[in-house]
Amino acid sequence: MELINIIGLIIAGLLALIARQVASFLKKKGVVAQIESHKEIGKIIVGAVEQGYKHLQGDEKLNLAKHEFLKFAKEKGVKVSERELDLIIESSVREMKKSVKEELKK
Repeated sequence: MELINIIGLIIAGLLALIARQVASFLKKKGVVAQIESHKEIGKIIVGAVEQGYKHLQGDEKLNLAKHEFLKFAKEKGVKVSERELDLIIESSVREMKKSVKEELKK
């Protein structure tokens, strides 16, 4: 009888461990998907600001892109820190400039 209790405890412990690992994996997947989504939104917004507001200078475009991103994020109920926002916008600008350079080389 004691052996059955010990086996039951071992199985319960293993199931708890497995459940924790699965929850952690799903949480990480959600974070990665959210980061990719933010990155794509950043590309769209930076492209739109660059295309539609050519008369603005660098800081003005940056502030407009940040404003538009935050407005979009708020509409979707997504929280973005100031640091995340800066990284997303700067990364999108860098990728856009890289694409433009590559196209000009062709």
